[in-house]
Amino acid sequence: MMLIDKAWAGATVFLMDDPLGGGDTVTIPGLARFKGVVSALVPFALVACVLAVIIGAIIWALGGFTNNPHRAVSGKTTVLWSLVAAIVIGASGFAVGWAHDQGTTIS
Repeated sequence: MMLIDKAWAGATVFLMDDPLGGGDTVTIPGLARFKGVVSALVPFALVACVLAVIIGAIIWALGGFTNNPHRAVSGKTTVLWSLVAAIVIGASGFAVGWAHDQGTTIS
């Protein structure tokens, strides 16, 4: 678990500034805890997406080998949607950071 935390922290520093950090001195009560929960759940969501890709690929392969088109299509759909979800989750930190930067330039 510590290895995942160190890898996630290194990737966050390398890819972007912390989009959940910052703000002014006036904050909402409990905001720090909420940011911590969100930051902790991102790696688990990405692992779940990878597992969904693997399961979808297995279903797709079984559908292809057994000549079951319904199973093959459901496997393809699972693979594609889990890849889209992984991309959205991975890019969300960058998108929030970009939007924050754009928002700070508006006067």
